[in-house]
Amino acid sequence: MKDIYTITKGCYRDFAAQIVERAGERCYLSGVFYSDQGDVRHRLEVNLVIYRDRNNWQIIDIGDVWWDSYTIVENKQGEPIPMINDFDFNRLREELC
Repeated sequence: MKDIYTITKGCYRDFAAQIVERAGERCYLSGVFYSDQGDVRHRLEVNLVIYRDRNNWQIIDIGDVWWDSYTIVENKQGEPIPMINDFDFNRLREELC
């Protein structure tokens, strides 16, 4: 197994799309999101402040109150094992703003 898993651009896009859908028109969001990439599952848990444009209510920025991310892989016995990944909150921000 790898020591650190890479979060791909596609994974950031998945997380961003899920956040937009679940946030609706809110300015605060707390939740857990998953992105399956091949045989691994990336998990992101976030508490976000969502900054919106006053005129069209589009997301213009996000702020992290707290976040945690890890990758879940299965060992040879089929048991899920959490592994470290290289999640970068600023890359998520780029997909959302």
